[in-house]
Amino acid sequence: MNASLLNHLQGVKDYTFSGSVYKDKRLFLNLFYNPKGFCHCPNCRSRKLIKYGKVHRDIRALPVGSTPTILHLTLQRYQCKKCHHVFQSRIPFTNGEASYTKKFQAYVLDLLRLGLTISAVARHLRINWHVVKDIHKAHLHKHYRNPNLKGLRCIGIDEFAVHKGQIYKTIVVDHETGRIVYVGNGRSKEALARFWRRVKRLKVKIEVVSSDLSAVFISSVGQNAPDAIHVYDKFHIVQLVAQAMDKTRRSVYKQTTDMEQRKVIKGNRWMLLRKDPEKLDKKYKKRLDNISETNKPLATAYYLYEDIDQIWMQKNKEEALGQLEYWCRQAQESKLYYFKKVAASLMARRTGISVWYDYKTPKSEFYRKI
Repeated sequence: MNASLLNHLQGVKDYTFSGSVYKDKRLFLNLFYNPKGFCHCPNCRSRKLIKYGKVHRDIRALPVGSTPTILHLTLQRYQCKKCHHVFQSRIPFTNGEASYTKKFQAYVLDLLRLGLTISAVARHLRINWHVVKDIHKAHLHKHYRNPNLKGLRCIGIDEFAVHKGQIYKTIVVDHETGRIVYVGNGRSKEALARFWRRVKRLKVKIEVVSSDLSAVFISSVGQNAPDAIHVYDKFHIVQLVAQAMDKTRRSVYKQTTDMEQRKVIKGNRWMLLRKDPEKLDKKYKKRLDNISETNKPLATAYYLYEDIDQIWMQKNKEEALGQLEYWCRQAQESKLYYFKKVAASLMARRTGISVWYDYKTPKSEFYRKI
């Protein structure tokens, strides 16, 4: 195999092919170092070197068909006469101490871009899952650690859980492009600190921020983007009311002594939390009507949950504010603890909820994003 073919197929430079071996269902290509030009000491840059033995390394390369291919390299070791530093000849077709070639790394990333999972790529290439994961992480770190914030105006802040809720991440998204522009560890103010420092350093002017009703997010936005319009998005508000609905259901279940009623309440959680009761079949509609007739607290909670959507179905901001105040008044009068709590929270943040209407018109480029 000549040097040109090795270079084009595997990206190999400065090494000469000396033979191949097929062993353990893998193809080994034996290569030895054939430098072009002079070597120098990486420590003192001196070219006064003496040969100091040889070492061997196996580097994963692009497969030949479905056969895993390994480059078995014979590396020359040197000792510097000036500083006595011992080192080995460089491998120009790998990144640092990586155990795979740059072309193999690019191939792994191409497979991931096609939609294959990390596990699928690992199985296909017959390599350890962690190797694929490390390649992916290194690529993301290099290209997306500090994404370009130029022109950033409208952002969304949210949190998500990893490792079954034991670890949290805070994420910032550009609403105009859908790009993830920042991911921080945890869900405290400190999780957003590095993002806000970059915003200030680059003099980025944030105009609109959407988030849930988290006190941490509200405080962070208020301190770092005081002139931005803070919109509390519909999804999280409806989610908050859904949680109040479910907590009320559990509370009613605990207080109910009738076993038949307890069975009905326990088995209908998903039905009570549905936003499209008209799609329920006759059997479930009957069960829903039965709950409404026999359990007043649950019926009230259900109708409050159904009514919350009306806030975003009004003609303008003023009517929406009226609908919000009406809903909160109904929730307070219901004497349902969890709904009263939600109502107090929504009333305290009614301006941020109603400002959603400022981005509701078709002309607004942000409307569909918030």
